[in-house]
Amino acid sequence: MDRARLLRAAGLVTGILAAVSLIIGRSPGIGPALSVAALVTLLAVGLVAADRTVARPAATGVRTARLTRRRLVDVVPLGPTTGVVVLVVALTGLLSVTSAASTPHLHSDTTPPNPDDGRHFGCLSGGMAQSGPWPGWFYAIPVLTTVAVAIVVAVVALRGVLARPVVESATLSGDSYRRGTASAIVAALGVVVTVPLAGAAYFAYSVLGQPLVCDQPVAQGTRPWLVALVIMAATAGAYYAARLVFPPAAAASPLAAVVSVR
Repeated sequence: MDRARLLRAAGLVTGILAAVSLIIGRSPGIGPALSVAALVTLLAVGLVAADRTVARPAATGVRTARLTRRRLVDVVPLGPTTGVVVLVVALTGLLSVTSAASTPHLHSDTTPPNPDDGRHFGCLSGGMAQSGPWPGWFYAIPVLTTVAVAIVVAVVALRGVLARPVVESATLSGDSYRRGTASAIVAALGVVVTVPLAGAAYFAYSVLGQPLVCDQPVAQGTRPWLVALVIMAATAGAYYAARLVFPPAAAASPLAAVVSVR
């Protein structure tokens, strides 16, 4: 494994471990929400460190460049990028629904409910039957904010990839480097989105399965869909993780071909 791939893998593994360590535990704290930020940070460190392993042209002497216009669509992979968009929509939709379904936390018969809790769920007609952590707005706001920041950072990084000079050799061309790095950035963003998506779907499924929490048909009917969402997110996460550590061979971007035809 070359140094760049090793650094990417190190950032991915440490990021996932940090995220899992924050998610583990049934107490409804802020840890699960912070897991996305931890994953993004460590993943970004690995990508930046890997990028530093690619040599830049020397600052002295005569420098040459091809007069070719570089566009973002020339370097990003079509399929994985479309998949990230679908995953972001799924995560936003899931957290919007679970946030709207969160219920006030009922501490006891003598303590009034806390309407601003945003991390519990239960059918209030059932009295004190509630459970958590539920992926309500308490978790949704920091998770979606972190994902939004990660998307902005990814777009900025992709634009930086277009402008970054690279030493070209018999084994590495500037275009292949840019497509490989863009693929890694998209894959990293895919991992960032799939972790909270799988986590939110899992916790929602777990809470709905708690005895006496809510036995309404609508609530129970959503559990199979949540299982499917967990499986989809886990599969997509494994796919993007594999692309991050083992990027595919450089090829012309199919998205650029689509744009050119149009």
